[in-house]
Amino acid sequence: MQEEAAVFGLQINWSKTKILQVPPSMPCSTVQVADGHVEVVDTFVYLGSMIDSSGGSRGEVLHRIGIARSCMNLLEKRIWKSSIRLDTKIRLHQTYIVPVLLYGCETWPTTKLQCSRIDAFDTWALRKILRISYTCHVTNVEVRATTGCHPLSHLVTDRRLQLFGHITRSIDEQEDHHRAVAVVIRRLPPNWKRPLGRPSHTWLRAV
Repeated sequence: MQEEAAVFGLQINWSKTKILQVPPSMPCSTVQVADGHVEVVDTFVYLGSMIDSSGGSRGEVLHRIGIARSCMNLLEKRIWKSSIRLDTKIRLHQTYIVPVLLYGCETWPTTKLQCSRIDAFDTWALRKILRISYTCHVTNVEVRATTGCHPLSHLVTDRRLQLFGHITRSIDEQEDHHRAVAVVIRRLPPNWKRPLGRPSHTWLRAV
């Protein structure tokens, strides 16, 4: 790749190139490739999403919650604490905060704990919009009844099922997404043995 890129005057940035171990097994932290050193990592951010060597979505969920929390704090003085009508604030929340939080959620193999963290952040954001102090005894049910917002974990499930339906309706079996699902659901080799421990929670298990 480096030789072909050199024809056009391009060079590979080795500092931005990473090697992801699946599963983690390499004891070294860097690998020399051509004339550069590539870092061996367990997680890295690619196109805005955090890729984990375990294939789970725990790191990505925490990553998106952190970004969405920063967006909430940036809009606190000008939007959430302003005199704007409540329904307008809810629409701004669904337009600016929810897409940041649920970016790429169609591919998340979420667990119950991760769904509860998503809903907990959403409830915290709605309480901030309603300007409810932590000393006030207001239940989450009352908060959602006032704002009319459903738990975001339900939206994650709906989007995941929409993606699954899109994949199953694809006609061309040579498409990448169709082939990826076919590999996962194919019959196991006759000499395969289940490894020790609890089976990993995959995207198809979540579907």
